[in-house]
Amino acid sequence: MKENNRFQKKILDFISSQDKPVGVKNISEFFNLDRNVIREVLKDLVNKGEILRHSSGKYSSVSMLDLYTGIIDGNPDGYAFFISENGSINDLFIPPNKLGGAIHGDRVAIRVDEYKGKKEACVVKVLERKNTLIVGRVEKSKHFAYVIPFMKKFFYDVYIPNKYSANLKDEEIVVCQIYKFPEKRKNPEGKIIKSLGFLSDKGIENKIVLEKYGLSKRFSKSVIDESKKISDTIDTKNRTDLRDLLTITIDGEDARDFDDAISLEEKQAGYTLYIHIADVAHYVKVGSAIDEEAFSRGTSVYFPEFAIPMLPERLSNNICSLNPNVDRLTMTVRIDYDLNRERLGVDFYESVIKSDYRLTYDEANELLENSKNIEDENLLRLLKSAEKLTKCLIDRKKEKGMLYFDLPEPQFLFDKEGELIGIKPLDRKISHRIIENFMLEANEVVSEFLEQKINSSIYRVHGEPDRSKIIEFIDLCNSFGLNLEEPKTINPKIIQKISEYIVTTSYSYILSSMLVRSMQRALYSTDNIGHFGLASKSYTHFTSPIRRYPDLIIHRLLKMYKFGYNFSVDEEWMEKAAKELSIKEELAEKAEREIHQYKKIRFLEKDYNKIYSGYINRVNSSGFFVFIESLMLTGFIPISSLEDDYYIFDSASSALFGKNRGKVYRVGDIVNVVASKINYDFLEVDFRLS
Repeated sequence: MKENNRFQKKILDFISSQDKPVGVKNISEFFNLDRNVIREVLKDLVNKGEILRHSSGKYSSVSMLDLYTGIIDGNPDGYAFFISENGSINDLFIPPNKLGGAIHGDRVAIRVDEYKGKKEACVVKVLERKNTLIVGRVEKSKHFAYVIPFMKKFFYDVYIPNKYSANLKDEEIVVCQIYKFPEKRKNPEGKIIKSLGFLSDKGIENKIVLEKYGLSKRFSKSVIDESKKISDTIDTKNRTDLRDLLTITIDGEDARDFDDAISLEEKQAGYTLYIHIADVAHYVKVGSAIDEEAFSRGTSVYFPEFAIPMLPERLSNNICSLNPNVDRLTMTVRIDYDLNRERLGVDFYESVIKSDYRLTYDEANELLENSKNIEDENLLRLLKSAEKLTKCLIDRKKEKGMLYFDLPEPQFLFDKEGELIGIKPLDRKISHRIIENFMLEANEVVSEFLEQKINSSIYRVHGEPDRSKIIEFIDLCNSFGLNLEEPKTINPKIIQKISEYIVTTSYSYILSSMLVRSMQRALYSTDNIGHFGLASKSYTHFTSPIRRYPDLIIHRLLKMYKFGYNFSVDEEWMEKAAKELSIKEELAEKAEREIHQYKKIRFLEKDYNKIYSGYINRVNSSGFFVFIESLMLTGFIPISSLEDDYYIFDSASSALFGKNRGKVYRVGDIVNVVASKINYDFLEVDFRLS
């Protein structure tokens, strides 16, 4: 890899030194190398955005042409913004006439123009098409059809000519492939790949999101066949035997794959905590079909009714899963604490365990709150000790400035027939805190150990938030009637104080959500800049290798250093993997958010005329947004629906004022609303006042 990098640099330097575009033949003759080898290197350089391939087949250095590479961020009104790949230039506006056939998500090369004294981007070349398959709704005409994309930022409808549209039905949900991209303001053209059904079909939303994000519950035959060959015989040789420890798992009611288990001993001098994590690396070998598929997926994705696993079921739900009363191979982190909750020592084992109890979060909470119902005194002792240690760890982390965002996740309730019958916020109690904090401890000590011992690792990093975004958030809070002052500095403890204050208000959920959005995204990186939100100098992901590929990499690194596991560390591959896995994680999160939004809207549609109470969380000149806490759903009330007066928007107070009657709608006001319009194209809801 390093040799390939040096060779790429030589070719890039050669292209940059030329006073005109240069072809493969010239480069091949200069370096005396086979043209196919040269083409592969040129392809890599084009993908990196360092050179540009002209229509003539010749190449130029992007830097010599004063071009920038980045991504198109579309707007439904037909314009877009250019987002630089490496931050070398600020985001730039792209008017419709300078898009050059680019659409949302495309990777492009642009030049910087000036119009009326302002800089804007002009697309010179589309380097890579992002959205070639589109999921959408058919609008049928006699001799053609359009597919209306289920993607708000995709600012074109896709034209389907008669030869591909004759058998289509109006409002049919389809997947179409674009074979001709927009030019001279013409819509892109496509053909139908498959029909998914109609919006009225049960479960259609699951099909839509699966197709839209390229997710599949199925594995290839080669992956399934390989998984069948993996022995489920437990070989305890060279393993630390921890089967005599009282060991439990605590997971959600519907969990099927159990990555982690805990054991805990409370002593006069402190605690000994054992965090046992499924030894996936023992079964999934580097470069195997299962390994390559797991990397391709990057992470498991969770829909309300089912999961799209990273590993085939025989591994995720069986051989690797820490099911109760069976021997399992694990990687164990042992941490000793004194009575002041400080770490005294850390060790790691390739171990074998046997989980004694599979508890749900609710069961663990019930046992802690009603200890009379427990028959096993040892189990009660473990849970009580875990509760005490957890509270100590929380206190320690709060002193450091760790941020606790208690954002309730929606819990979708289904009947036996699979019909959605309710939505409620998931109630987080001490059992969630126990597992959360013990896993944080394991992740941190593993990261610290690897950082000290090896040259390259993958970290979970979270940068310091942009000051302007925090100030903007404080202004938002004050528009809710709160009284927050602009901080002199931005650090974890300052954000912690803001967070602790807003959770005491009536607008805890929405403001906490907005505060999270004001922060940077956490991601994977080989460059350890620390984790701002956790107030940690070194942090990684180690505790979920069944469902997250970065954790599997960390297991391999730890096993390599401590136990001679066969894994060669390639720094370039690690850097590339960290970037790709961050992207895959973000896509998984988008898919999960989208399927949640679908479920909420479908549930709302069932009882369309029901009146809901909510509060205004944002006001603009077009109307205001209302958050329905019981559905965890935000909808919009357009100003045009307020027919009792003429309303004027006041930006200073973020409020709408009635011109004649004096009625005011401002952030924080409680209103009763009923649904008036559902837009499944964009997954949006309009309300009207009731």
